[in-house]
Amino acid sequence: MNSRPFSSRKTSFLLIVSGLFLSLLVLWVLLTVSRWEGHPPRLSFDRNFTSLGKNPTLVLKIEDKETGLRKISVELKLKDQTISLVNEHYSGSPLLSLQGQGNQISKTFNLGQLITKNYLIREGSARLEISASDHSFRRFFGGNETVLHQNFTFDVHPPRLETLSKRHYIYQGGAECILYKVSEDTVYSGVRVGPDFFPGYSVNPSEKEIHFSIFAYRYDLAPNQELKLVARDKSGNETAIAFWHKFFPKKFRRRKIVLNENFLQTVVPTILNENPQLPRQGDLVKDFVQINHRLRQINHEKIKEISRKSSPQLQWTEAFSQLSRSKVESVFADHRTYFYNGTVIDRQDHVGFDLAVTRHYPIEASNNGIVRYSEKLGIYGNTVLLDHGCGLLSLYGHLSSIEVKVGQQVKKGQELGRSGATGLAAGDHLHFGLFLHGVPLNPKKWCDNN
Repeated sequence: MNSRPFSSRKTSFLLIVSGLFLSLLVLWVLLTVSRWEGHPPRLSFDRNFTSLGKNPTLVLKIEDKETGLRKISVELKLKDQTISLVNEHYSGSPLLSLQGQGNQISKTFNLGQLITKNYLIREGSARLEISASDHSFRRFFGGNETVLHQNFTFDVHPPRLETLSKRHYIYQGGAECILYKVSEDTVYSGVRVGPDFFPGYSVNPSEKEIHFSIFAYRYDLAPNQELKLVARDKSGNETAIAFWHKFFPKKFRRRKIVLNENFLQTVVPTILNENPQLPRQGDLVKDFVQINHRLRQINHEKIKEISRKSSPQLQWTEAFSQLSRSKVESVFADHRTYFYNGTVIDRQDHVGFDLAVTRHYPIEASNNGIVRYSEKLGIYGNTVLLDHGCGLLSLYGHLSSIEVKVGQQVKKGQELGRSGATGLAAGDHLHFGLFLHGVPLNPKKWCDNN
């Protein structure tokens, strides 16, 4: 009996099965092509570092938007021990699924807290070893992997800090200056007043250890806020000391503002057209409240942002000047209650002086400075912001015209523009304000004619 026909049929069958299997395999690979991606997980710290302090602040973010995270491991390597900080696994899509992404595409870890929780920090060298893999089919279904080793040192010695000026008198809504000395390892220092922080600056480049800080006591802060002089090194170690000061509380005026239909129809549509980020409420009163409240907040946030670009050198050498021949119509920190048709619709604080002379009066720079802003600014209309250095800005609002440009150096008394009624203004006048790192100040304490 001849066995060749059977053998041939068997071979043909095996070839057909193999071909079918390979075809299905190729088809499966083509259909699951997205799961063969080659992008490994991305690792990033919230800051660059070569050392960590006694109370470290360090955040690690790991993400994989393609197939999702599979495994994360973080270990702290020391000279005599290894400490596991993170060891997590995350599920993914079934193996035969054509499309798939893991359940976890991003993960954030507060490594500073994890280190403090698992290790009694001591001075010395250390290393973080981090690995993260995803659910890609690469590496024989083991996924793409990212490995990072970060060497650093633990530094547990805080910077030294000494107060040089002895007596400090601070008024609510006012400012004061402190002189102090820091050690060479200090990278950041200043004064903390309740929730506000006022950075310090070097007095002289040749004496980098001597600093000063102009700090303010916000007008709306409750009395008895904690005042501390603070210094921090690159490792995050911080020294904070109290210093002698005498605080003078102040009560500010309360004012009633009555609005009418004509005023709302005049200013509200114009301001909304100039600020398209504000949604229209379809009601003049609601739109006014939105402008008076939310837009005011946005404008003050902008002022604070601009103050961060302030020159580190003082630009002035003498007292500030109030607008010549001007009369003060509204003073600093007036607490205003707004009425419409006999009903209270809003309450806001007026953080500056309203100064009036005549219509379209030339507006003078209150002191030497650099123009940081010269355009419309919400409730303040056409506005100029002058930078006087070390976080101090002066604001000139409601102008009818502006005569200076951003970056321009101006002298005390130089014309910046003309008074007007742009923004949230009922008549021609100048709104003059002072801000220290975004905190409004009482201008009266800064002007030579008060």
